Amino acid sequence: MNSYAKRYGVDRHTAYDDLTALGFALPDSSRQWAQRPPAIRRGHAENGGDQVDDEWWTILNGRVFFVVGRTSGGAPYGVITDEMPAYDSSWDSAGT
Repeated sequence: MNSYAKRYGVDRHTAYDDLTALGFALPDSSRQWAQRPPAIRRGHAENGGDQVDDEWWTILNGRVFFVVGRTSGGAPYGVITDEMPAYDSSWDSAGT
């Protein structure tokens, strides 16, 4: 079972489930992997500066992303702030 887990990159619980589903006779010593331990609940870490509290701004791969719209499937599209041109204050007084 350990060889199976290592070869296919799975944990021993998954290896046990896979091998028994395939009908392999496993030794009694492998029954310890029959039942997974209960999941450990972990609190989420506060990201502090990585949190954006606006529906138009989000974090994408650690970069601030301005959402322009959404596709028909609901995926956001837009511009990452490092790709936006620098702010030009001369536009503030244009036309006044």
